[in-house]
Amino acid sequence: MARDFDDLLSRYGNDGTYQKWMIALVICPTAFFVAMNANLILFQMAVPPHWCHTPGRERTKLNDTEWKALTIPLTEKGEFSSCSSYSLKWEGEGSQVDASYIIYNDTEACGNSWDYSTAEFTSTWATEYGWFCEKEEYSNYVYSASVLGSCIGTLILPPISDKYTGRRAMFFISVFVGIVFTLPVVWFQDLTSHIILRLLAGMAFETNYQMPYLIVLEVLCPEKRAMAACLSFVSWTVAMCFTSLVAWLVPRWDYLALISVVPYLLCGLYWKYLPESPRWLLAHGKISECADVVIKIAKVNGKPVPSRSELELELVLLKNNQKEDLSLIHAFKYPKLRRNTIILFFHSFACYLTYGITLLSINILSSNFFLSHFVLSAFELPSNLLGWIFTHYLGRRFTLFSTILLTAIFSAAACFCIHDKWALLATVGFVKLFSTQYIYILIVMMTEILPTTVRATGYAWMTVCGLFAMMIAPYPLKTELGGLFPYLLIIGIMMISLLVGWPLPETIGLPLPQTFQDSETLDEGRPLKTWIHHWNSSKYSSQQVKG
Repeated sequence: MARDFDDLLSRYGNDGTYQKWMIALVICPTAFFVAMNANLILFQMAVPPHWCHTPGRERTKLNDTEWKALTIPLTEKGEFSSCSSYSLKWEGEGSQVDASYIIYNDTEACGNSWDYSTAEFTSTWATEYGWFCEKEEYSNYVYSASVLGSCIGTLILPPISDKYTGRRAMFFISVFVGIVFTLPVVWFQDLTSHIILRLLAGMAFETNYQMPYLIVLEVLCPEKRAMAACLSFVSWTVAMCFTSLVAWLVPRWDYLALISVVPYLLCGLYWKYLPESPRWLLAHGKISECADVVIKIAKVNGKPVPSRSELELELVLLKNNQKEDLSLIHAFKYPKLRRNTIILFFHSFACYLTYGITLLSINILSSNFFLSHFVLSAFELPSNLLGWIFTHYLGRRFTLFSTILLTAIFSAAACFCIHDKWALLATVGFVKLFSTQYIYILIVMMTEILPTTVRATGYAWMTVCGLFAMMIAPYPLKTELGGLFPYLLIIGIMMISLLVGWPLPETIGLPLPQTFQDSETLDEGRPLKTWIHHWNSSKYSSQQVKG
């Protein structure tokens, strides 16, 4: 008789062929699809170089370049102004060619007409709807609405999947939501419609990623879960690099919006093959369906296939012995667990804000958005492998604090590279590398600090804190405080994170906490001033281990 579902699953294989195929054919592809979808919006919201449209060039013998140099003033940086032009007065009548004109030194606003560079983009939201100058923030509003939709969806859809629909059904619900609310954006032109549609489509985003990830994670042995997360992140990064190529080949926002439906359609191909999580089936008393999945796992892994009647009896006994789930609110009754949970939420905000700022920095090379995005995406590739190695050998706390410090150091370096675009791109790339590693470490620590009964809910709420930060990430890049402000902001947040994160316990070498009391006593026997790592973790046991 198995003690729990983990014990039963280990009997039929929790690290065999079945799990390897699930990682390769479910986790990696769905992470790729979702990342591609999420990054396509960055190119749709791009604002290319633009300047006021001054009519009348055809009445002169000047070419476009000469006319622009004559009618558009230069800024203090020696660049053409984006939102003003010189006043011009014509002395000729009608459409007279080579008419006389006078250009005054005083400037005026563009009005509602602009010219823009088509060197990279045929069209974007800005060029299609005239979202330039005072309306340039409209693109950020639409992006923020999409992220807000992810926040709302993360708060609503996963809990519904936990209680009613299951992971599999909710995955396909999110696919349907993504398709239904992404397609219409191509035909609506007003800002309000774009905001509403992007918000509704955004509700599917995080759930579309989380559901298949949880299905696979819940049939994996604990030792392989971190590696599965690492491979998922790698697949995500490869998709980001691939998106740069897609946007370069198809530089039109409406076509990119239609292409963003393709990943959802590909996810629909899982309808026949994606199983439900056997843990969810067991928790909801669906014994026969749970037995079907366990038997399939045993067959694929080459384990002895159990008798259905004996397996169902064993599952019934496990179901009867399960404890009633408690909400995350219950965690706040425990002082240390409450403190650690709040710290994790703050760290999620800090790392996602940093990641969001670097993600939106595709205009560092203003002459090549695609190359900027590709380089910044490529910098993420080593982050999760390094994070996995460092957390495994050097400990969670040491890796967390060193990652935060390195993020701050490269942000400081970026302040000295403002006038050198290539140097700035390289330093921001390292900021993105370490902010991605920061996210990975945080997920590992959250998994090992929160008890089993609220681990999924805690993950969802931590994600919401991060998505809220992503929602406001565009605005530090658009302030009048100058190009230094985003990096100074990151430095300040990282310094606060170092201080705030000090009380977090070191969890390397400890079993996952099952109960709230286990989480409360994680740091017993583990001094915060001691560096605990792979080679000495066995010397510092907690009350949980002793018990």
